[in-house]
Amino acid sequence: MGAVDELYTRFDKNLQAVNGNSWLAGKADAAGIIANAYKEAGVESACVYESELLKEIGVVKALREAGIEVFTDHIRLHAETAKGGISEAQCSIADLGSIVQLQDDIDGRLVAVMPEYYIGVVKISEMVDDYDAMFDKLCSLDPLPAFVGFITGPSRTADIECVSTVGVHGPLKLSVVVIADERRQRNG
Repeated sequence: MGAVDELYTRFDKNLQAVNGNSWLAGKADAAGIIANAYKEAGVESACVYESELLKEIGVVKALREAGIEVFTDHIRLHAETAKGGISEAQCSIADLGSIVQLQDDIDGRLVAVMPEYYIGVVKISEMVDDYDAMFDKLCSLDPLPAFVGFITGPSRTADIECVSTVGVHGPLKLSVVVIADERRQRNG
């Protein structure tokens, strides 16, 4: 098993342990995977915070072709009622099954916390082994973004009696599409 396979396998196992799921995909397949996931879940509308990667893989086009209404502008107006949200995460952590948002824009944050079903897209070349490696990466950023968010599975909280509830402060469902980009494949 190669380094890429091992890293993704660890990430996927740890994400599943917190009730999330993921797919490892090439750029050509990623948008179709996202559209199919939303169709199977009955998601009829989605907010997309378009990064260059999401534009390159054709997420908006694939969603629209699947009959899903897409909002890329005025996300604040639609994030609460759209059932889906999609954005690129800038990093991920294999040992935690977490994706990490580095955001200065509020719309990029809203698509991850307001809809019922959030799908994060992250390049495997931006995946690190563990929490310490993530903080090393964060310490090297200049300037540090206004917001750094660790997303580990669907939103969950517990009350004083330790009764767990999912989806109170964020999505009920989390999926991650990990892009097997060339840089990691050559260096991994």
